[in-house]
Amino acid sequence: MIIVPGVIHQESWYMTTKIPGHYLMATSETGYNNDDLTIKWLAHFQRFSAKRQEGVYPLLLLDGFSSDCTKEFLDYCDQHKIIVFCLPPHLSHLLQPLDVVIFQPYKHYHAEAVEKATQSGCKDFNKSEFLNTINIIRQQTFKPSTVRSGFRATGLIPYNSEIVISKLKEATLPPRLAVLTSGSSKSASGIPLPILTLKAMGEELQLEAKELSPSFQHKLKLVLQGGLTLV
Repeated sequence: MIIVPGVIHQESWYMTTKIPGHYLMATSETGYNNDDLTIKWLAHFQRFSAKRQEGVYPLLLLDGFSSDCTKEFLDYCDQHKIIVFCLPPHLSHLLQPLDVVIFQPYKHYHAEAVEKATQSGCKDFNKSEFLNTINIIRQQTFKPSTVRSGFRATGLIPYNSEIVISKLKEATLPPRLAVLTSGSSKSASGIPLPILTLKAMGEELQLEAKELSPSFQHKLKLVLQGGLTLV
């Protein structure tokens, strides 16, 4: 669904652009989604996903936006045997394929389209210009290989929870561990640390890292050994 800021649809959006006929267009005063538009999107999603559906119960992954959790939304999913699964809050940067893989190439191709339009004399990349190029941008972005990469990078398909868990562990490392695992052998003031101090700190860090994965412990050991060798 493409949501355009506005109150009414403009004829020029459809008659003077290359937007495909199967695209779902909508307007809202803010340009953002709302409860009514979410239901329209859900019906559109069900209509097209059913053509490629395998099995009885399709799985719909959501980021937990409030419009995705209304009674009308959930009732529609129940009626059409759609299983709804909301990703945990504040983790879309790790779990949502769009955030992890898709959005970066999308932004790249969008910026490329704006640049090409500017070079050809376009002074205002407005709604019509956007709608005229969105299909090309989507074709360049949503390639089968890119979509599969998004699900693989988030550990969803094939299922691999360790991909996300390992990133969470790295994000919660103690400050000293994050600094010293880079191989630094100097204090905050830039003065080299005594080798005995480095060894003591290294042993302490290894104790703190016991609860982390074996592969990380091995890497930490190599980094600490290399740091001591360079002193």
